[in-house]
Amino acid sequence: MKTIIASIVFVVTATISAVPTTNTYVAVTNDWYNGNWSNVYELAQTRFAANSNDLVAATIMIDYDVLFSDLQSISNSIIRYMRISDSATLPAYTNLYHKIRPGWEIYLNEFLPQQNEESLLERNTKSHITHKPMSSDFILDILWQNGIW
Repeated sequence: MKTIIASIVFVVTATISAVPTTNTYVAVTNDWYNGNWSNVYELAQTRFAANSNDLVAATIMIDYDVLFSDLQSISNSIIRYMRISDSATLPAYTNLYHKIRPGWEIYLNEFLPQQNEESLLERNTKSHITHKPMSSDFILDILWQNGIW
């Protein structure tokens, strides 16, 4: 009987060990790096469908909109991200956010208004290269490390 129980425990343990764990942060940043931007976009949209105040999705959408979208979409993404982040309570994230928030405000209020659709299109075209990390990688990493996703 002990042998049977030991065998069952061994099989269950081996099975659990063999099941791959999915590190969403790594998958998302790898998809982005490899140019699979639509996968990253779909994840953000799925997360927004489940929770319109999803911080991970808001962070991802800034990168996506800067890469693909018009000025209004970029502005909306930054405003949404800041609104969600302003109500965040996780200390590790809020400490980071309070350091980077002034940069977002400058980008939103000073840089974007000086752009036009033509200059944005030119910048976007130059940005469509693979093997380039996400700009928000460090933010997503903090969120991942703190169990936000």
